[in-house]
Amino acid sequence: CSSLHPLAMKGFAALIPVAFAAQPSFQEWAVQYGFNGDDSTMEEKYNANVAEIDDLNAADNGATFAVNQFSGLTFDEFAAQYLTAQPMDSSDLPMLEDLDEPQLEAEVGGVNWAVTPVKDQGSCGSCWAFGTMGALEHGHKQKTGASVSLAEQQLVDCDTRSNGCSGGRPDWAINYLAGKSIYTTASYPYTARDGTCKTGTASGVQVSGYSQVPKTESGLTGALASTSVTVMVYADSTFQHYSSGVLSPSTTTCSLNHAVLATGYDTGYWKIKNSWGTGWGESGYIRKIGRASCR
Repeated sequence: CSSLHPLAMKGFAALIPVAFAAQPSFQEWAVQYGFNGDDSTMEEKYNANVAEIDDLNAADNGATFAVNQFSGLTFDEFAAQYLTAQPMDSSDLPMLEDLDEPQLEAEVGGVNWAVTPVKDQGSCGSCWAFGTMGALEHGHKQKTGASVSLAEQQLVDCDTRSNGCSGGRPDWAINYLAGKSIYTTASYPYTARDGTCKTGTASGVQVSGYSQVPKTESGLTGALASTSVTVMVYADSTFQHYSSGVLSPSTTTCSLNHAVLATGYDTGYWKIKNSWGTGWGESGYIRKIGRASCR
């Protein structure tokens, strides 16, 4: 694991109290997010989440936490809907041609790619599709200078090796797209539901191969020196409640459950584009200390 090291202050120590804003009442939150303010069962879940959020903020570990659109769900309910990426078996590699390995060492101090806008997967376990299409959208933008929005719904409906809103894998998605027309979102809109495979308007984006990124920090930084990277992470309840700052891992597990797009890094953290809309996190992004060494 990478870690942030506190600065040593020679000769004196300082304590700076941090005040965190109080979370809204259940009724206030329900009005803001369009839920039923009389739902006593949801209110109980909400209050339990607020208690956890207050504890996380009191720990003051570098990130701040707040209620959001997910605060009426238990973590188990949240995970069943949103953390459905299926673990990738290293023996089950993509069938595409393996391109040259990315350079292993970045030559710059930090990277912050201007990728395509954050999207919202809604209540569909399709993070694997968004993580995949986000990388292809950015690759097209780098190559042509033009932005394109690719149809995640095409993968949800048509990649039968994955399981649509019940989860899937980015490597299976890439294999499905190889040699096929990749449709635009405008011609194949996202519905956040499983559907029947259809056709749409070809975007002009094509998959010709892939690069396996070494599962080390130097491997990921080296790959990010060239482009954004689809990665798998372990998301726990701190992801559910994340609001801002640099999130430290709360566990050493390598049980990966969420596909996202790594868009850069700086001293001490990775920058990640998520698919839960711009109202979550830092306008849809999270800065995170990661476990790049999981295998």
